Amino acid sequence: MTAPSLPIDLKPEAAIRDYQERALKGVFNNNRARSGIVVLPCGAGKTLVGIIAACTVKRSTLVLCNSTVSVEQWYQQFLHWARIEKDRLVRFTSSLKEPLHRGACVLISTYGMIGYTGKHSDAGRLVMADISEREWGLVILDEVHVAPADTFMTCMTTRTRSRCKLGLTATLVREDGKIELLNEQVGPKLYEANWLDLQRRGF
Repeated sequence: MTAPSLPIDLKPEAAIRDYQERALKGVFNNNRARSGIVVLPCGAGKTLVGIIAACTVKRSTLVLCNSTVSVEQWYQQFLHWARIEKDRLVRFTSSLKEPLHRGACVLISTYGMIGYTGKHSDAGRLVMADISEREWGLVILDEVHVAPADTFMTCMTTRTRSRCKLGLTATLVREDGKIELLNEQVGPKLYEANWLDLQRRGF
């Protein structure tokens, strides 16, 4: 069964920088989405790259963040840069358990919420069941380098089914040395911008 299409478009006022375009070319090669990791320095617009990827795939998209603060930032950025019906933009956190749209939607949550193996509330259980049953056209993994290894594995292997995974990070380094795990579970590095070069060019 084909996953339902997500009605989402980038707003015309969204200005894409050349390095963001190169990052997206790394993801969308020969009109096909590739799983992998994009490395962009802090402040270089990783969120916009993720939003453009969602607008390109046009299928249900799951965004995983490290904190509820990041969930809210992604939510506001989607409203700012994308044309999408508000009821198709959903948050799932410890304090917000919005039901998923019956059709395609964008769900923004945390690694901790999706990877949690304890007992959810009734509302949380319903949302988790819906998340697990869906096939996600795209999973965006924000700050993927700091995702806790065990929680991350649970999110990727038992809780979600996805066609394409896009990891976003400013630095592809982990203190526990488990970067290889990211390569296995997400994919190779598709693009890395040089922060010195961007700084020289005034970004």
